[in-house]
Amino acid sequence: MKNKYISLLILLLGHLLTILDIFIVNIAIPSIQRGLGSSNAKIQLVVAMYMVGFASFLIIGGKMGDYYGRKRIFIIGMILFMVCSAGCGFAGTTDQLVLLRFFQGISAALMSPQVLSYIQVLFTDHKERTYAMGWYGIAIGIGTMLGQFLGGFLVELKPLFIDHSWRYIFLINVPICAAGILLAIRFLNHSRDYSSLQMDYLSACILCAGLAMLVFSMAVGLEQSSQAVISLPVSIILILIFIIRQIRRKSKKKEPLLNLELFANRNFNMAVSASALFMLMLDAYFFVLAIFLQEGIRLSPMHAGYFIVFQGSGFILASFFSAKLVLRYGKVVLIIGALLLIVALILQLVLFYCQTFDFRGYFVMFLHGAGVALVLPSFANIALKDLPQNLIGNASGVYSTLQQLFGALGITITGSVFYYLTKGNTDFLHFYNAFFYGTLIHLFCLTSVLLILFLLPNSALPKKK
Repeated sequence: MKNKYISLLILLLGHLLTILDIFIVNIAIPSIQRGLGSSNAKIQLVVAMYMVGFASFLIIGGKMGDYYGRKRIFIIGMILFMVCSAGCGFAGTTDQLVLLRFFQGISAALMSPQVLSYIQVLFTDHKERTYAMGWYGIAIGIGTMLGQFLGGFLVELKPLFIDHSWRYIFLINVPICAAGILLAIRFLNHSRDYSSLQMDYLSACILCAGLAMLVFSMAVGLEQSSQAVISLPVSIILILIFIIRQIRRKSKKKEPLLNLELFANRNFNMAVSASALFMLMLDAYFFVLAIFLQEGIRLSPMHAGYFIVFQGSGFILASFFSAKLVLRYGKVVLIIGALLLIVALILQLVLFYCQTFDFRGYFVMFLHGAGVALVLPSFANIALKDLPQNLIGNASGVYSTLQQLFGALGITITGSVFYYLTKGNTDFLHFYNAFFYGTLIHLFCLTSVLLILFLLPNSALPKKK
């Protein structure tokens, strides 16, 4: 086998891109909204539909990697990601951008499950795998920090050969993807699960339609309730049809897209539940924070991005220690991380009310990032621990699907509440009030995560002797 650490770096580049394109857009949201004349509901969809495309195809992305080969699907995903990024960069309307973001999310879904699957295959020793998952977490931190910084930096550049500089946030992906494709072709080993059976494409389409309509309903519910009254029940029906279809296929000895045997594992259930609630908070937090800093406090995109970079700095620094701490102390580290996040959110409410952006504000952002690093990376390790080899690809897809789905739902739920409370007003107090109630939603999510962590068995994470 070729050097597994070179392979890990290539895989993490693809993973970084999928994270980068969530956070780089957050900072640019006000600029995109002004440039394309978008409504509040549609501008939420620019972020959320990327995550819906991501969530809809993650399960089948994992299955495709198992069946056709993880290297092949990873490279195809990166090629499609490059093409869709170029399309987003030249989109002429919000509807075009939302559609292209959806397909960009699908291409990311082809890449992402291969990363977790490769880690399970390349790093068979549990201790070594824990460190690899630590680097997986560091890639999230880099993507978060770099996304916020580049979002602010690129939006303020003078546009050359284009009408608006926000288009740079998508076009920058093109050369990065080209380099990643060449490296993957050269260094990644072929890997597949030869026991994997062919995919159920009809189930994939049903799931995709159901999730897309669910998130659309959440986004437009307050602005266009007449549409949500129709789309929400249809989305629920489609998701129920998907679940029933999986049960029937299993009973007929056919390979389901979603293997329900996964949910017989208690640790898997607890890990995905905690991760889903965590992402319901995290992605929505960054979405409303970027808008609040620019529209409520009137920071420039560059200043807002620079401020949020301190969150990524805390995440990256803590990620270097989190794997060792988890090996030594187990779930106690995750509990401390969740408590740090709660404290950071409460302190932010106080500092933002006073419009404090000195070292105290930066320190609180740093604490927030450190808290995320202590909690988030370990959920994947818990979810995939002790699963049979033939379930790893499916489990990776299910885990990441729920992460992205709840991230998208968090943006649409908290975003809708945020925009509803601002009610078209532009003064600071209306924006702060909206941010305050959004933070209450996030605190509720974190309290629920804490409860799950307390109930989590001590054996769910390894402890170093």
